[in-house]
Amino acid sequence: MSNNTTLPSKSATDICLTDRQMSLSVNSTEGVLIGTIIPILVLFGISGNILNLTVLLAPNLRTRSNQLLACLAVADIVSLIVILPHSMAHYEMFETALWFRKFYGKYKFQIIGMTNWSIATATWLVFVICLERLIIIKYPLSVRKQAKFFTPRNVVTIIVVTTFILTSYNHVSHACAEKLFCNGTQYHVACIEINSERWFRNEPNPNSELMKSLVRYAPQVNAIFVVLIPVVLVIIFNVMLILTLRQRQKLFEPSKTIRGDSQYGSQAKTEHKVTITVTAIVTCFTITQSPSAFLIFLSFYIHADFVILSAICTILVVLGKALNFVLFCLSSASFRQRLLMQTKQGILRKSTRTVSMVTSSTVVVDSLPDSRKRSRVAMEMAERRTSASSCLVGGNRADRTHRANSSQSMIGERMPLKEFRRGTSFV
Repeated sequence: MSNNTTLPSKSATDICLTDRQMSLSVNSTEGVLIGTIIPILVLFGISGNILNLTVLLAPNLRTRSNQLLACLAVADIVSLIVILPHSMAHYEMFETALWFRKFYGKYKFQIIGMTNWSIATATWLVFVICLERLIIIKYPLSVRKQAKFFTPRNVVTIIVVTTFILTSYNHVSHACAEKLFCNGTQYHVACIEINSERWFRNEPNPNSELMKSLVRYAPQVNAIFVVLIPVVLVIIFNVMLILTLRQRQKLFEPSKTIRGDSQYGSQAKTEHKVTITVTAIVTCFTITQSPSAFLIFLSFYIHADFVILSAICTILVVLGKALNFVLFCLSSASFRQRLLMQTKQGILRKSTRTVSMVTSSTVVVDSLPDSRKRSRVAMEMAERRTSASSCLVGGNRADRTHRANSSQSMIGERMPLKEFRRGTSFV
């Protein structure tokens, strides 16, 4: 975690900072881009990915590809949630709020670390999805042989753990000092890198050489294994996937038929449709993620503040995660049908519950008097039979008859209860 310390200063509480000094935006353009466009994309992307999960995680649709796509949707949701505080920091109502400034100042680099972690996880998941589709299309038998170990659970676990290790340096990369101004109404935080030669109040850097080296070289390793390699591989495999689709498209022309039985033909068509959806998602990822990767490597060689370019690249990354729902709807007719069917089932289920609750309460109230009436009639009939038998027969025989009739009366009393239970359970 970043080290937060409070710097004492003479009459610091009497000094009030200006609006520019309290601003969390570098300039007004960044405030407009990050503060206005990203919240709309975040809300649309979260709701769209939740709808994706409702379809992909349906009991009869939990295939290997759908499970990987569902994990990608979860990673995108996490990315969109943790990127939202950066957008909130550009609004005046949050920028001047003491509680938000304390939260954002203390945990800013932890939020950045979680953002990079979720984006890196999504990047490698896109690569695995693209590779899995390419192998299924070209070598379907090899997937069945390797499916025992390379299950979605194992693959996702390896990706999540590896990307966390590669991006964990963000949590210790900076040290921050906090201070209150203007009689405790203004909160300000200043942060510097761990490997910086300058330290607070021109003191020597207290961190060890190992920590300095970690913070110095970890971003380069992260850029290579989290940004460069997966993006390049995704571009290569996506091109191969598009070429393979173009070759297989001839098999599904109306004038031609697939050789083999009908079951193989229907399965091949299904795999072809799934591959089209995956290709659309991977292509969108390549277009929206590549500028950000290029900017990261450009910053290593050119020491400049690419504020506007960084904001544009961030918008593209968020846009790519928000468009997955649109791509599912446009490229998959079965996805649209399944989504509409689940929506109708949800509406019918709610209406059925309401009607059943009203009906069950009405039946219970109406059935109580009838059951009491039937029990009273049964008791009267049992008493009459007992009195008649006692008048005709005496002695031991009368006692036996009385016991028999009393047992019948008990049975008669229980019958209405059973009928009532049947009626309630039926409703």
